[in-house]
Amino acid sequence: MRFLRMALVHARIAARQRALWAASAALCLLSLAVMVNGGMPFESGDVFDLAFFAQVLAMLPPIAYAAACTDLASSPARLGIGEVEKAAPVASVVLAAARVTGTLAVVLLPSLALLLFCGFGQLAHGNLLGPLQALAMFVLVVAPAALLAAAMSALAGAALPRAFARIAAAAAWLVVLALTSFVGVPEAGGGVHLEIASDPALQALFGLPPVLNENVAWTVAPASPLAAFASVAGRVAFAVVLLAAAGALSRARGRRR
Repeated sequence: MRFLRMALVHARIAARQRALWAASAALCLLSLAVMVNGGMPFESGDVFDLAFFAQVLAMLPPIAYAAACTDLASSPARLGIGEVEKAAPVASVVLAAARVTGTLAVVLLPSLALLLFCGFGQLAHGNLLGPLQALAMFVLVVAPAALLAAAMSALAGAALPRAFARIAAAAAWLVVLALTSFVGVPEAGGGVHLEIASDPALQALFGLPPVLNENVAWTVAPASPLAAFASVAGRVAFAVVLLAAAGALSRARGRRR
């Protein structure tokens, strides 16, 4: 209960950040707008459309999280709840987990709402598993990406002044996207062109091809369930390491003061 109460406190703090809400909602709508040419995911019963939307949600909205979560591992005084945390008989690890959980529970609401809306839209078009598929995609693809972006933001916030940290974290997320979300596909006449690589979890669970383009013939075996698990677990583990490093750096800087 103590963990839930602390997470609720941080959720309320995040909910009051109107700029974060606006940026997150705008990027979610932009993610949906990307689907206009290929067909909206709620207008069909094709799981491919839903998976493509989930992948875009894992790419664009985390830009806002990377720019806004710089205080996750910083001194509690900067968050305005220093006295509350000091009075709580809770381990520092639990407090840090509550910060992350409470913040992400709020900032991820627009992504979850849109993805579920599209899932129920697919249900109306014959995909009876649409809502469950949308929820699975959120848990396995969207949420880990948000956690990783927030962890990068926390580390930047612990190491740099806030203004520079936000820029650095957002830029770092864009670099991560460039290195991990795009793949060069060979063309028939020679040369290569870039395509969005589908998430291993989407390949293993929903039968997606290695790239999110049905018109591209690329003879590469899709990811196995083990590779999908390793991908999700690796992202979460890396985020935890970044958060731990951010917390250690923040405490070290606090002692020097």
